[in-house]
Amino acid sequence: MAKGALPSDRIMRFLDEAGIMKRPKRNNPEKAVPRKERKAKAEEAAKAAAAPKAPKAPAAPAAS
Repeated sequence: MAKGALPSDRIMRFLDEAGIMKRPKRNNPEKAVPRKERKAKAEEAAKAAAAPKAPKAPAAPAAS
């Protein structure tokens, strides 16, 4: 490791517990969501991206 080698995440965890190296905190919020909900969320996002948004036409003034 003195020549720049990096330990794997598992080894880094052991070294962090021993106080030799500091392990950066990991963040994976998608892992906390159940798979079915992630899949449904991805499908909704795909539908929203595929559906073109129609531009709103300016309201025409009423003819008198």
